[in-house]
Amino acid sequence: MKTQCYGNLQSAYSRKNENWRDYLDAYNAVLRETERNYSKEMEQLHQKQFDSLPEEKKYKGERTVEELLQDLAEGKDLSEAEREYVKIFANLKGAEKAQQKAELKNSFSDEFAKELESIGIFREDIEGMQVRIGSNGTVTVDGIEEEAVRKQVEKLVEKKYSDKMYRYYIGITDSVGNLSYNAYRYATDIQEVRRYLKGVTGEDISLEDLYMMPDGKIGGLPKKADNLINNTKNNAKTEQMREALQNIIGNIRISGDLGIPDFTSQFQFMDGVFSIVDSGFSVNMDALDGRLTPKSSGDVYSDMYRYRFKKVL
Repeated sequence: MKTQCYGNLQSAYSRKNENWRDYLDAYNAVLRETERNYSKEMEQLHQKQFDSLPEEKKYKGERTVEELLQDLAEGKDLSEAEREYVKIFANLKGAEKAQQKAELKNSFSDEFAKELESIGIFREDIEGMQVRIGSNGTVTVDGIEEEAVRKQVEKLVEKKYSDKMYRYYIGITDSVGNLSYNAYRYATDIQEVRRYLKGVTGEDISLEDLYMMPDGKIGGLPKKADNLINNTKNNAKTEQMREALQNIIGNIRISGDLGIPDFTSQFQFMDGVFSIVDSGFSVNMDALDGRLTPKSSGDVYSDMYRYRFKKVL
């Protein structure tokens, strides 16, 4: 039914049939119905999974999944029944986010503090500090009075923890996590490529100056990076960076005057533990997303219903 309605819509729109909006309304109705049915099926599946649990593992409390997830994010212990309940009924993305928050607050903060203690720096010495990791990987630490201590902390983050902290940041922050697929990939590609190129060349490369050459190679790179990116074969990391660069160059042309979606991974150390500070983006991400996914007035896609479960369409 859905495939037929979409085919009718495409056919009517391509033939400039004046009634193409009627076909769009019919397709949107099918999408809404499909979404409702899928939601019901998921609810029934979750309930079946819950009912199949041993009686002692069935959660009988009154707290919501959201409240239990908040406890999980704060590092509080959940009972076995509560964990099973969250596992079944929580959104996977929400559960992963809560788990990362708990790791950052507990195991990561403890590991970081113990590493500093081994060189004579204690939690009270870094209380209130802010750590910022730029898109090129540059680490800046503020809020520590003693310059020698501040530099040692910066060195430790740069040497051992910056990548892991960046992963926590993109996994926890709403500004990154709530992006559409295209915008998320663009923003994270920027981070990955900038770090990689700086590691290779020792300098910051202006991504706006790069371009695609007729032979498919990437122009505008410094010699060392040029040879590595354009001539290396059968290397997964290099191929990943080459593909990311191709996507970035294309997206820069599309985004135009809006600029590049830069962000800084920001953390604060308070009450002896790390937490995320969502610093947002340097550009208007809603406007940028509109460029990456054009929705022109009167276009067949501008009024198409946004189905929530794209992976099962």
